[in-house]
Order: sequence, then C-alpha cells, then structure tokens
Amino acid sequence: MIKRRLVLCLAIGLGSGACSTAPTESLGEFRETILIEGYLQAGNNVSDVFVGTTMPLSSEYDRDASALSDADVTITVDGVTHSLSSVPDKPGAYHQPDLVVQPGKTYHLSVATGLGKATAQTTVPFPPKASGAPVVNVGGDPYRVTWEGETNGGYVTSRQAVALLERIPPENQFGGGRFGGGFGGAIDTTGFGALRDSLARADQWRFLQGQSQTLNPLQFSYYGAYAFLVFSLDENYGDYLISSQQDGAALDEPRFHIEGGIGLFASMAADSVQFRVE
Repeated sequence: MIKRRLVLCLAIGLGSGACSTAPTESLGEFRETILIEGYLQAGNNVSDVFVGTTMPLSSEYDRDASALSDADVTITVDGVTHSLSSVPDKPGAYHQPDLVVQPGKTYHLSVATGLGKATAQTTVPFPPKASGAPVVNVGGDPYRVTWEGETNGGYVTSRQAVALLERIPPENQFGGGRFGGGFGGAIDTTGFGALRDSLARADQWRFLQGQSQTLNPLQFSYYGAYAFLVFSLDENYGDYLISSQQDGAALDEPRFHIEGGIGLFASMAADSVQFRVE
C-alpha cells in the first residue's frame, strides 16, 4: 500500500494549536495532541493505522518515541464496530486482519487515549479502469497508460517491477531518466507541485485531474515484466495533498479532517496495467 509520510510542522511540535503566522510570537505551553496516520486500500485488510502524539519543537521527532501502543482503536462500517489490535514489534501500529476494505463504503475511525478521543471517517473510492498496451519496445514509441474513473480526490500513479530479466544493453539506454526496477511501489510525486488550498482550481494539477501518463522506453534499465498502478484517492487525501504545500509566508495547517487530533485517515482504490519491456 502506498504511503506518504506526513510532513507537518505541528506534528513535531505545536500540539493542538495552529502554526503561528507571527514568527516572533510565543508558542506558549506545549500540549500533546493525538496524531493519526492511516491508509485504507480497497481489497486489502485494515493494517498499519498509526497512533501517536505530537512532540515539542525543541525535540527531534522520533516516531517510535511518539507512538501510543495502548490506545483503544476501532473502525465502524455498516453499523458494525471492529476493534483493532496492536501490531507486534511496530510501536503505535494497529490492524484488523479480518476486516477487508470495500470500495463505496464509509469507515469511521475512533481512537481513545489518555489524551482524549479523536475521530475520522473516509469513504473509499471505486478503482479506476486503466488500460495500456501489453508490450513496450526499447527504442520504440513512448508507452501511454490511460484511465477512467470518478473521484473527488484525484489520482496518483506508481510503477513496479514484477519480474526483471537481463539488463538492457547500454547502447539502447541513451537519454531519459531511468527507474530500473521501478520505485518499489512509492507514489510518483512528479505532479505534486501545487499551491496550498487550491481545490477550487483543481484543473491545474495533473495528479488531481490527469487521466493518462506516458513513459519513455529509455527510462527502463531492465527487460522484464512491470506493472503500472493508478490509485483513485478519497477527498481526505486530495485535500491534504493540496493544502500541505506550505510556504514561509503563511504557515497555516493542512486539512486533516480529524476531530480531536491531527494527521490523515484516508483511502484509495487501485487498478493496474501489466506490460513487458522487450
């Protein structure tokens, strides 16, 4: 499952208060705030919902040190409440292996800790329908993937290696950037250049509105089988991606959509295209 670490000024120190717009203003007394990071992917079970706290600006942020492993974490869907258990050897992580995420359903998260209670909800989008040719010829035409779908959060893409073969001879690798075996499933963030709080102008952003992507065959370093994944995002994710593009002149908070805490509880659904590089 794809994951994008929350880069939050307040996640490492400002507690429940907003980031100050006056650099010389006192931040006041630090107060811990519940921090949530959870991603639901359609077709997968509920896993790695992280629960922790903020930390003072004077401290170096340590995810394990901020983790809360004794929280009461539940997810309610279709009127049924499911308890999440802590994941062994992963501080602050919770899962429910028997709960499989379904598109179109709304999942309500509740986190109760000694600091109080935080709640959030996400409606899982339906996966897009992606299509592309089954073969990419080295030295041939660019490879284009297109997709169709409906989502208020937009799309992101990821490229993965399925089965790599021999390296492509150097004489066929001139020009272009290479990603070899892929990015290991990480989000392709090339379209994330965005101004904050610009949902009303979403047509600017490829990652929100784009429905195609083209790969140059010269980007590949190995022959073999690959997958191109397209993820539909929920509105929570789309809002966060846009509003987290902070600048030094306006240190306002990202849009978290969490009551009683900060962070991100979001969902996504993926489709993929399998192809061979020959």
